[in-house]
Amino acid sequence: MKQTLALIFLSLIGTQALKSQNPAREVLPQGPPALPMFIEDINGRPYSSKAVDDIEGSPFLLVDWNWGAVKFRNGRFAKDLSLHFNVYNNQLYFKKEERQLMFELPVQEFMIRYLKDNDSVTVVYRSGFPETEKTTWETFLEVLNDGNLKLLKYRYKVIKSFRPYNQPEKKKFEDREQLYAFVDGRMLKFKKEKESIIEILPQHKAAILSIIEQKKLKLKNEEDVKTLFEELNSK
Repeated sequence: MKQTLALIFLSLIGTQALKSQNPAREVLPQGPPALPMFIEDINGRPYSSKAVDDIEGSPFLLVDWNWGAVKFRNGRFAKDLSLHFNVYNNQLYFKKEERQLMFELPVQEFMIRYLKDNDSVTVVYRSGFPETEKTTWETFLEVLNDGNLKLLKYRYKVIKSFRPYNQPEKKKFEDREQLYAFVDGRMLKFKKEKESIIEILPQHKAAILSIIEQKKLKLKNEEDVKTLFEELNSK
């Protein structure tokens, strides 16, 4: 039975309550879970990145390095790492003895914890999903809600050119995102609106309409969409 990062670290480390609602939940095996195999000495390789000093903004998910943990494709885990995720090129980096490295072992999943408005926020990213028009199976997607109806977010950045008044042309990173529902092995793209969600989940139309009415959801923001999926998964 596969074990996910949030499940492992919530049960073994006793972390604080996470901001995202159960971001990597899977069905627990019967009986005590098998202890995860932790790798104490992580190997990495130096990386060279294209200079982005002349591009405004940042290619990274977060400006600073933050605490994190990873699950590798071979089933082993590593914790208490300093991680930095480059959204623009879909690369995860870690620090070792102040050196910035790329993982030698392929990473399947990772979690990063950071402070936002004096509160602890944890995000979980996972790869291995079917490809879409924008992603491959190697692309890390943020898991907003896990369960039979998985809610995923693809964060990405594009480089846009602009010309300030009486100045030469410049470039900047711009944030983009796309929500997906992963259902029955399929990646279903949708917008933050009632009609779009019902279109991809027609078998749940009655439940969706009922939840929207009960919870007074507008579905114009991510929190409302997360609430909808949480309720659908609880039924």
